[in-house]
Amino acid sequence: MKKIFIFLFSSFLLLSRICFPGDDSLRIGVLIKVQKCNTKVRGNYQIMLPYTHQILTRGRNLNTEVRAIEDGIKLGSRKFQVFGIEIIPAKDGYIYLNGRPYRGKVRFINEKGNLTVVNVISIEDYLKGVLNYEVAHWWPIQALMAQAVVSRSYALYMKKVNKDKNYDLTADVYSQVYGGRWGERWKVKRAIRKTEGLVLFYNGEILPAFYHSTCGGHTDSASHLWNIDIPPLKGVACNFCRLSPHYRWKKKISLGKLRKIFIRAGYQVEKIQDIRVKERYDTGFVKSIEMKADGKVYTINASKFRKIVGLNILRSRRFLLRIKGKWLYITGYGWGHGVGLCQWGAYGMALKGYNFQQILKYYYPGAEVKKIIWEKR
Repeated sequence: MKKIFIFLFSSFLLLSRICFPGDDSLRIGVLIKVQKCNTKVRGNYQIMLPYTHQILTRGRNLNTEVRAIEDGIKLGSRKFQVFGIEIIPAKDGYIYLNGRPYRGKVRFINEKGNLTVVNVISIEDYLKGVLNYEVAHWWPIQALMAQAVVSRSYALYMKKVNKDKNYDLTADVYSQVYGGRWGERWKVKRAIRKTEGLVLFYNGEILPAFYHSTCGGHTDSASHLWNIDIPPLKGVACNFCRLSPHYRWKKKISLGKLRKIFIRAGYQVEKIQDIRVKERYDTGFVKSIEMKADGKVYTINASKFRKIVGLNILRSRRFLLRIKGKWLYITGYGWGHGVGLCQWGAYGMALKGYNFQQILKYYYPGAEVKKIIWEKR
């Protein structure tokens, strides 16, 4: 650890800047293919066609229901025979979706008769509604700043990946949890302001800055989960997340219940005789498990096994399995997929005096932090 400590402090460099084409807006899928959405605006607003900016109508103090209908969008009693509309509050106003306030504007899209609701917002304002749901707002400021850079990088990476879709990210755990204006806290906003525009790059491209709650001793390689094999995401040893409540955990499940779970997943098993770890990566994460049932042997990928059993039971792919009697006992370490930044590790590093750049250099070795200057087309 001494060599790592010296490297981190000696590698502190002035940040470089990079001009980036486009604008800083993000499209967040707040509601995906729902029947309706209650919508409210206090003060003046405009309704436009998406992309063309053609004004359809103006108004004040909107409070109504939005639905997708066969040939367009229905706003209260008014019908718009278009694929979608945008509602734009007056400057510094908010739009309420099912009672929750959001900054920016909101796009309502008809997707084959269902309503998809997209919040179009600047990335810096988006982060204000993300960080408090991804980490605790009372954490050390350097940990919050590291998370701000990571969340900004991940969002911009997904913007590139999903450029041809109706939204860049969703507002749930499958992207980044986003709660709109309700999620904002002063310390979170300070961390975002102090890192404004800072993004992780590798080889001139925005880094897919994956992150998770707790690694449990070692982060994993992205190549074990996805088709991504680059040095910043190979995995590193981590001794900083021991304060996490998820560092070590235990679960038990009856073999009878486990059998029912596997039947629901499509495995026709009558009796489970044994289940054990078959292969493990050098990072400590399980690659596959082996299950013996009814005289047959099943080899199951660890990620699939985790989804079958349940993500709240198998919190990570770092686990040990042991059958005793009619029970399967699980001892596990960490929470999440294990790739990239260990959030509780960042917390531990910040407590020890590391700054946000040193935290990022540790978990993403070889990546660079650069400041984006937007070049609007």
